[in-house]
Amino acid sequence: MQTSEEGQAENAAAVSVQTAARKLCWTGRSYIYAGPGRKPQLLMHLESYVNKELRTISSCEPHFQELKLQVYRDAFGCFIKEFRTYQPLLSAIKKEYENTLAYQQDHIRELEPLRTHLRLVTEDCGRKIQARWAEEQAEIGALKKEKQQLQSVIEATREKEKALQAVVDRLQSELSNQYLQYREERDARKLVIWQLSDLTRGSVKEEHPADENIDAKDPVELQLALKVCREDLTKAQEELNRRKTEYWDVVPRRNWDSLEQTHKQNLLQLKTLQGNFDQLKSEYDTLLQLHKGETMQNKTDDPSTVQKDESVSEGQSQIQSNHLTHCPGVEGGPEDSVPSEVR
Repeated sequence: MQTSEEGQAENAAAVSVQTAARKLCWTGRSYIYAGPGRKPQLLMHLESYVNKELRTISSCEPHFQELKLQVYRDAFGCFIKEFRTYQPLLSAIKKEYENTLAYQQDHIRELEPLRTHLRLVTEDCGRKIQARWAEEQAEIGALKKEKQQLQSVIEATREKEKALQAVVDRLQSELSNQYLQYREERDARKLVIWQLSDLTRGSVKEEHPADENIDAKDPVELQLALKVCREDLTKAQEELNRRKTEYWDVVPRRNWDSLEQTHKQNLLQLKTLQGNFDQLKSEYDTLLQLHKGETMQNKTDDPSTVQKDESVSEGQSQIQSNHLTHCPGVEGGPEDSVPSEVR
């Protein structure tokens, strides 16, 4: 509806402009095209029309931009109608611009609720920010007050610490003075004891002049000697316990040497027996092979030959037994010469 009304308004404006132009001048070539040094009549008429219509529109009106656009739209429609050759192209361009403007206006109308919502959200966020800022300011103020209180507490604690340090210094000085006094009293007491002991020894010597050659020892010196002896005894006991703990699994050197010598003798005896066993085994294997060969041969020979071979084998076995009996280091025959581990 709006597009049709705009089209009708454009047609009416174009007709009015065209009628006015025809009344002013004749419709010829000079109406559209400019001559040398002057504007064409159509351009002058359109400029005067645009200026006149713009003066009638107030900038305070709510739809000022739309009214202004309508004036230029009417002038452009009149311009299109005068150029009949380019009228289809110019009309298509104008239509495309109108469609684009309508689409943008529809899009703006669709975005209007979003803009309203955005404005509301912005206001809400602003209020929240203001409230949060107020809360933070209040919290900052409370923290500042707490900081001041803590600083005052720290200052009071420092003053108290200084007072306590002064008391400690005073007590230390008093303690040192009292220690010096006690030490002087101890030295004086020791001196009195020594003098008393000297007087006692002098009186004893006067009463028993025969015992002058006996050296009397000071009881304080004896106590010190006893204390030193006890400390030495404690150290010796600790050293003895430590050595027992460290060397509880150590074998004496004498036992170690005897065991090592016995082990070497056993190794030598084992080597000797092993050599004898290897020699006897090789001889036994040789005789066994000879016996097998002779047995296979006797199966094909006559009985006399078998008897001779048996006598020969008996002689060889007797020689072997005699050899084993006279072998050095072997006792109890060939079976006894083999070590138990090898068996």
